[in-house]
Amino acid sequence: MKKLLDGLVKLETVLAGVILSALILCTFSGVIARYCFSAPFTWEEEFQLACMVWITFLAAPVAFHTKSHVAIEILVDAFPEKLRRIIEFLIVVVMYAILIYFFFRSIDFIQVISSTSRKTPILKIPYSVIYGVAPVSIILMFISYTYMSVKNFLDNRTTENKEGAQ
Repeated sequence: MKKLLDGLVKLETVLAGVILSALILCTFSGVIARYCFSAPFTWEEEFQLACMVWITFLAAPVAFHTKSHVAIEILVDAFPEKLRRIIEFLIVVVMYAILIYFFFRSIDFIQVISSTSRKTPILKIPYSVIYGVAPVSIILMFISYTYMSVKNFLDNRTTENKEGAQ
C-alpha cells in the first residue's frame, strides 16, 4: 500500500510540475508577445485559470501525504496524553467530515456546470473538465489521510506496547 501511495504522490507531483511549467512558459510567452510584439494571446487567461486550478488540486493530496498542510500541534501537545488522544480522534473525524462535505459539494458543482454545458469563451474548454479534478483530488486526500491516520495509530500502539513491556 505504501509503494502504491508513494507512486501516486510522485505522479501527482510530476503532473503538477508539468502543468506549472506550462503555466510559466505560457505566461512568459504572453509577456513577450504583449510587450515586444504588441500581440497578446487572447486565450492566455483561460489557460492560466485552468492550470492554476489543476495545480492547486493536484498539489493538495501531496500536501496531505507529506504533512505539509497547516497544523497547530503545539496546543494539542500541551494537553495530557488521554485528552490529546481524544482531540486527535476528533480532528480525524472533523477532517473526514470536511472531505466528505467538499466531495459531495464538488460533485454537485460539476453536475451544475455540466448541465449548462458552460465552456470557456475562447478555447471552448468545458468548465467541467477544468473543475473535474476537484473530486479526484478530494478522493486522493481521503486516501492519503486515511493511510497517515492508520499509520499514526499503529505507530502509537507499537510505542505503547514497547513502553508497557519495559
